[in-house]
Amino acid sequence: MKRIYIFLMILPIMFLGSCEQVKDWHDVTDSVPPGTVSNVTVKNINGGAWIYYTLPADNDLLGVRAEYAFEEGEELRSIFSSAFNDSILLEGYANTNEHPVKLYVMDKSQNESGPVPVTVKPLTPPVELLRQSIKIYPSFGGIYSEWENKYRNDIAITVYLKDSVGDYVVHDTYYTKENEGKYSFRNMKHLAQDMRIEIRDKWEHYATPLDTVLTPLFEEEIYGRDPVTTANIWQWYGIDDKTVLYRGDVYSQVAGREFWRLYDGAIFQNSTWWHVGANVLNGYIPWPDDPLFEALPMYFTIDMVKNASYSRLRYWMRSRDPYFSPPVWVSFEVWGTNEPKPLNTVGDGSQTDNLKYWTEWPEVGGTGEWRNDWVKLADCVMQFPSGANVWTMTPVLTQEDREFIQSGFGFDMDPAHTSEQFRYLRFVIRGQNTYGIRGEQSQIQITELKFWGAYAD
Repeated sequence: MKRIYIFLMILPIMFLGSCEQVKDWHDVTDSVPPGTVSNVTVKNINGGAWIYYTLPADNDLLGVRAEYAFEEGEELRSIFSSAFNDSILLEGYANTNEHPVKLYVMDKSQNESGPVPVTVKPLTPPVELLRQSIKIYPSFGGIYSEWENKYRNDIAITVYLKDSVGDYVVHDTYYTKENEGKYSFRNMKHLAQDMRIEIRDKWEHYATPLDTVLTPLFEEEIYGRDPVTTANIWQWYGIDDKTVLYRGDVYSQVAGREFWRLYDGAIFQNSTWWHVGANVLNGYIPWPDDPLFEALPMYFTIDMVKNASYSRLRYWMRSRDPYFSPPVWVSFEVWGTNEPKPLNTVGDGSQTDNLKYWTEWPEVGGTGEWRNDWVKLADCVMQFPSGANVWTMTPVLTQEDREFIQSGFGFDMDPAHTSEQFRYLRFVIRGQNTYGIRGEQSQIQITELKFWGAYAD
């Protein structure tokens, strides 16, 4: 054992002695500048340009650096493209003027070649294209805007209103990179308003301002319960006479979670967020021999009793633990009509023929033909501000997500129909988070539902 011990003591010393000369694996540096790019061509694009070139034959190239400015006299900018590329992209120009650019080749020793001058002449900037496409309409309590953002640039749209002394002040700003965008700017008075709409990109370049005068439409809450007498107004269409069985609508209610809880104004229990079911409307789709029939889309119809036009809606999910948990409507539509087709006029009037007309369920040969007789008022998809996965039972939520959940999920109605009056509203729930629910059955659980718009004159 002693001999082995001595050998192990000596071995590290022998190893260290053999490593006195360690090879330097770093690249050899020099002070020789690389050659310049050649065969330079330019492809001008909206708000920028692609510059193509041939690299020199040097074997230690790092890449190409472009030096440029958006306007003469501004601070110079640089952008780099590696030696694996034969092009470089410049973007962010705010006009269609000619602009000088210099191209430098860099090597691994940080040497630079001499400059190769290039001239670019960008096409119309994307921020100006968006300005040309934007349309503004009067809407309930504000204005509605829609636009095309072909290149999905980061854009800010700001609305300015005049104050009491006639100066424009910021009313609201919306940030977007949507291709086909739309947004409603709200909280405006029902009177003619001088307003200015400004559009800017991430380089702080502004499009030509849009000045206009519009009168926002009058908006009020469409109540489910009379605010004075507290008498119930809305009715769950087809429940009392059980005609929901012919339309495929949600039907069965859980005791203690009746329809009026949908609009009783009680969103929270004891001023807290989590509770175990109080003030929740709860129902599911019935089916022969299977009360937990899994069916999508789900259908749910309300007789609003009073005709009204609709600007927007907001609904609150059942508040539970964990903070966000199923079932939650993630993707749904809202349709309106004043004259639902009578059951006895559909085919032979049987439940079978009616289910074919009123549903899209393959189990009954559903055609969804009812949609030809109704008007689609909204197409809604719920998304968290953070982009967290809405299909997960316990997504990673930011504080903004939590505030978003507590404030309810809001959606705008299609402005093309906000001047039309409807009595009946039908929900089509196409996507529902049922993760972790027993049987993942199609089931409605909702704490509160609100609408805004205007009653018929």
